[in-house]
Amino acid sequence: MTAMINIGDHLVTPRLGFTHHGIYVGDQRVIQYAGFIGGLSKKPVSITSLERFDNGFGFWVEEPSVRSFSPEESVERAFSRLGENEYNIIFNNCEHFVNWCISGMHSSAQIKKYTLNTRAAGYFVIQEIGDLISRITARYKTI
Repeated sequence: MTAMINIGDHLVTPRLGFTHHGIYVGDQRVIQYAGFIGGLSKKPVSITSLERFDNGFGFWVEEPSVRSFSPEESVERAFSRLGENEYNIIFNNCEHFVNWCISGMHSSAQIKKYTLNTRAAGYFVIQEIGDLISRITARYKTI
């Protein structure tokens, strides 16, 4: 899962139930929105070693669908947010951060996927409840 990496690359490493994202800045270093990685208290945008970033899970390079900034500009954008501590798992996570650095778009595919799956599950539950109520109502009409 380890790949050839270049400055400005979007790195992704798997974790249990989610993926963690960072931007490669050279010299085996990654800027990441640490969030809740490694504990219960939220952590700011920080520089970490590549080894600590992947934490033994390996990583891959995510090819951006849109690159509005050169790799060097993407790295400058990442450095500009060092120390920011406004992490929010839904609205401002590590994937939002890296996508903003590269494309200027504040987005997270894993959050979109999660919310769509949650919404679909909600519709399924509502439909099942509706069907149950219809069956109960029909049964009482026959009594």
